[in-house]
Amino acid sequence: SIDGNIYLGKVQNVLPGMEAAFVDIGTPKNAVLYRADVVLEGDQHGDAEGELPNAGRGRSHRNNSNSSIRIEHILKNSQMTMVQVTKNPIMHKGARLTQEVSLAGRFVVLIPNQPTTYGISKRLPDDERRRLRRILDAIRPDDAGLIVRTAAEGATDDELRRDMLRLVEQWNQIKELSERAAKAKKPTLLYRE
Repeated sequence: SIDGNIYLGKVQNVLPGMEAAFVDIGTPKNAVLYRADVVLEGDQHGDAEGELPNAGRGRSHRNNSNSSIRIEHILKNSQMTMVQVTKNPIMHKGARLTQEVSLAGRFVVLIPNQPTTYGISKRLPDDERRRLRRILDAIRPDDAGLIVRTAAEGATDDELRRDMLRLVEQWNQIKELSERAAKAKKPTLLYRE
């Protein structure tokens, strides 16, 4: 299973009619990145209040204000791009990808480069959600979004902060690896779920 893995992939071909791109991530079949899963600078998410499927990955919560921009104007052949697998390859089909990377911790999900993504699981009681929101407001990084998971019920602010800091450190390592891999211009596994 490669679901959740993060890769530096190489765009092989952009298919305007499908609004998709095939991306080489080093697997036997190229993976597919659909336009709806491409993140542009300035994409806004709004307040994601529910527990998200796949620990925050995917597009079910995205409010993509730039959706009218066509994929061929965003991605080019041979371009290197960081992607995360949202669906394992099946039979003759390659894996499904997103550019919206997320890292799931025990209590929180970190969504790098998406500071407007912010939410707390709706499965939690209202008083617990209010308590967690106060903590989230204090610990949230400026350059990333955070989703508080259902497992955070009863967690202390110190536990939440440590979980978030561990994910930020993990993200910094992924970025560093990505920068080195980009120089080689070849698909690279950056993080294994």
